[in-house]
Amino acid sequence: MLLMSFLRGILCWSCLVALFGFASRHLRFTNSFLKYANEAVLPFYILHQVVILCVGFYVLRLRTHLWLEYLIITSVSFAIIMSLYELLIRRLNILRILFGMKPLHRLRPVRTVEAMSPG
Repeated sequence: MLLMSFLRGILCWSCLVALFGFASRHLRFTNSFLKYANEAVLPFYILHQVVILCVGFYVLRLRTHLWLEYLIITSVSFAIIMSLYELLIRRLNILRILFGMKPLHRLRPVRTVEAMSPG
């Protein structure tokens, strides 16, 4: 009995190591979706609890089936969070900074030699 528990633990750890090895070898790529999602992770994390609680407060009053409530809460919360991120946080520098993102780089006008001379 003790030997079987030990072997089961070894098997579990071996499967985890194999899975991580496979992932580190075959999942080394990037694309535009991963870049977008990587930038949105922190604002999404910060907003998700507040939005889920606010949506859930109203949805749970509907007294519908549990799975329908779950579906409504997850889909509406996701839509609200992504809308807030896309329409406000991603576009405004002050919100980007407050949510831990790098500010947008704006092109500054280039000063010419004529504009720099006093006369």
